[in-house]
Amino acid sequence: MFRWLRHIAATVVALVVLHSAWAQEQAVHIAQGSSVTFRADAANALSYLWFRDGEPLNGYHEQRITVNEPGIYTVMALGNECNSDLSDPVQVIVDQTGPPVTVDMQIRNVPDRPMVLVDGVFTHQLFIVNNGTGTATDVQVIATFAPNVRYENVVDMHAGTVVYNAAMRELTWSPGNIAPGQSESLIIGVRAESEGLASQLAVVASSEEDSRPADNQSIGSVEVVALKIPNTFTPNGDGVNDYFEIRGLELFPAHQLTIFNRWGNEIYRSNNYRNDWNGAGLGEGTYYYAFELRLHTGHVQVFKGFITLIRNTNN
Repeated sequence: MFRWLRHIAATVVALVVLHSAWAQEQAVHIAQGSSVTFRADAANALSYLWFRDGEPLNGYHEQRITVNEPGIYTVMALGNECNSDLSDPVQVIVDQTGPPVTVDMQIRNVPDRPMVLVDGVFTHQLFIVNNGTGTATDVQVIATFAPNVRYENVVDMHAGTVVYNAAMRELTWSPGNIAPGQSESLIIGVRAESEGLASQLAVVASSEEDSRPADNQSIGSVEVVALKIPNTFTPNGDGVNDYFEIRGLELFPAHQLTIFNRWGNEIYRSNNYRNDWNGAGLGEGTYYYAFELRLHTGHVQVFKGFITLIRNTNN
């Protein structure tokens, strides 16, 4: 048989603050719009059956239950061979005085840069805050990743737990209860895998009804591009391909371009190249380039190759 503790421990959500004491009183007062969490304790219980005013609450079989409706609550522990006696009742009284308690969870989803190279790692910061007057309980954030990126890791210290479902491409962050005015953040490392717009949707929810659901979701977008250095350009003044344009150049804080002729003589240099070389004064032909850029990590990478200058495109 069960060793049944004949009381229900409760965490009371008060009007302004979270009251964390395990209450043993038989009546619990809550403000309108707030909630209370009950916990049942029984050794070797497999599940629980909760009642309100003597009627079973269908679908509630866990050890904890969060309620916001008035009534008399009891619970029974269920086992393989026997069940416990019905627990002592606890009455929930909803006080109607004063303004209703509200929960207003807001989320911001902020990437650390607008563009990133293929195979580059960037971050999203998920920032949540409760702008309401009541405590939001069992808060959960779900972030869904774009198909052209891959989840890497959690970068910083954070409240609660984080679980990533690779099959669903979803990250679930459970920071716990969020008091009025309280905020939490989570920084996620993401790797870009292919070109295109990578838009990540993040949604926050709690056990309570949110007073402003419009700010419960946020999309953070990053353009994934590949560094592309052309092998041909046609500076003939027609407005098309007139410059030696390196795609993705704007992603890097520092870069240097040097152009050499076929004999190895330097004919052009820019220590802060801005896609503005048009081969002025040079004839058609093949030239050699060395493009040096500084990565966000501080390392320097050098790209080398040939570029063909064509002025007459009618042939």
